[in-house]
Amino acid sequence: MRAADVDSAEVRRHVAGRARTSGLAAGSVAAVGYPGWAVLDAALEPAAAGRLLAVRAVGTALIWALLLVLWRRPVGRRYPGALVFALLAVVQVTTAWMLTEVRHLEFYLLGLSLALHASGLLLVVRPRWTVRLVLCTWAAFLVAVPLDPTPVPARLVVAVVVFLAITSLVVLVAHWHRWQLALREFVARRRLEAEQQRTQELLVRLERLSHEDPLTGLANRRRWDTALATRCSGAREAGTPVAVVLIDLDHFKQVNDRFGHAAGDAALQAVAQLLRSRVRGGDLVARLGGDELALLLPGAELVDAVRLAERVRAEAHALWPAGFSGPGISLSLGVAAAVGDGADPRALLASADAQLYRAKASRDAVSAARSVLA
Repeated sequence: MRAADVDSAEVRRHVAGRARTSGLAAGSVAAVGYPGWAVLDAALEPAAAGRLLAVRAVGTALIWALLLVLWRRPVGRRYPGALVFALLAVVQVTTAWMLTEVRHLEFYLLGLSLALHASGLLLVVRPRWTVRLVLCTWAAFLVAVPLDPTPVPARLVVAVVVFLAITSLVVLVAHWHRWQLALREFVARRRLEAEQQRTQELLVRLERLSHEDPLTGLANRRRWDTALATRCSGAREAGTPVAVVLIDLDHFKQVNDRFGHAAGDAALQAVAQLLRSRVRGGDLVARLGGDELALLLPGAELVDAVRLAERVRAEAHALWPAGFSGPGISLSLGVAAAVGDGADPRALLASADAQLYRAKASRDAVSAARSVLA
């Protein structure tokens, strides 16, 4: 696993979010369990119950304050690890002091170990926070023992040291391995998601390319045939008109011979852009092959299609594609329209093709005829 994967901003955000969530859960347990332990204080250590209760009251107030900050304040989202550490450190420092005040040591050692186990085995924080909590626990105990006015028996000190040493080792090793596994899982999941995203983008691109002409970005013949059949079917059902305009660039072979194929491609792209800029949202512009382009105009009457064809023909004169010595492209356009039951895709396309043939006889012209009507 690369360092870049571990230290990425995305990993840090992920860890911060999970650290806050797990910290709220652990903090909520501590906020209830820590003061609730006072019941055991009263039952097991009646002589020291008053002092223990006072310490627990202070500790409980600090725990609730830190829990509230973790829950409600923006700092809780930015520094969840530090806040959870501070919350558990309150438990450890006060419990370490209690060890010097009680006779039933085993119950308070259990309380001391719970926070360590919570940090090492449950919290989603970086291992350094468990290391700090372990050091805090040891420091609190080593400070509390000398400050106790009543000498603590050596056997009790040894028992606590052995217990804390074993617990510290277990939680540190467990947290390190758990952290590494969590990182590997997260990085592997993100890589998988990224790969799935790339695959999805590739599929979308392939789908688009299967319906798109790569040179002009227009619809290709496959998409044209599908759209023409669909629009004609809709026109027959609704009794509405549909029009087709076929367009050829005049003298296209001579353009390629004179200016080069790059200039011919530029001419096709310029005309394609002109057509795209002049059609409506529901219209379709396609390249059927070579220099033949086409418009599919659902809902358009013949007069509307002819008006559009004339406008395109006139505006093509002003085009100046790259590689040309000057402006001017001439187009031949064949227009056909049908209404209702007359909207047969093959017949409509054949009619437009016949009109295109007539227009090409004189070049730079528009020829039109209405096909079979309902």
